[in-house]
Amino acid sequence: MSMHKVTLWPSGETLEVSSEENLLVQFKKSGKKIKSSCGGCASCGDCVVIVKSGESNLTPQTFEELRLLGNVFHITKERLSCQTKITGDVTIDVSAHEKNKSAESVPKSTQTLLKKKIDVENAVNQSKEKSEEKPSDTWYRHWENKEEDAPNKAKKLGGNRRPKPFKYSDDSGNNDEN
Repeated sequence: MSMHKVTLWPSGETLEVSSEENLLVQFKKSGKKIKSSCGGCASCGDCVVIVKSGESNLTPQTFEELRLLGNVFHITKERLSCQTKITGDVTIDVSAHEKNKSAESVPKSTQTLLKKKIDVENAVNQSKEKSEEKPSDTWYRHWENKEEDAPNKAKKLGGNRRPKPFKYSDDSGNNDEN
């Protein structure tokens, strides 16, 4: 069992970790708080850490890690701590998992507004008044109109247009119209 040095960024704290267990387990053993909602199964992506230096001293990405993060490690330098084991000294950014960082991520504008009882009653009354008003549009509830359609009045379907006769030709080549 070989031990390696992990430097935590930005605090500069160093930890001695073994190469047999993943970083998430090692951090939890040393008392560091790393977010993880899946328990190390590589399905949530909460335990992402950023590798500052020593990326050649990490084990290759697993299939689960590639499926979740993609193959852009060379750009983002992000790895899942639950899937990463180390083979040498590395520097890792864990600033996303600090307590004060998580408190800042909650928007301050999530305040609950309370309305007074009188305001609520006024709003309800206004809504009832609007629903009782009959709109001036003649289409509104037109089936309730008292005016009955005259039985002898022809309905206009299709714009009251008569169909045009077909033009056809017989075998002799004469064109007849009906």
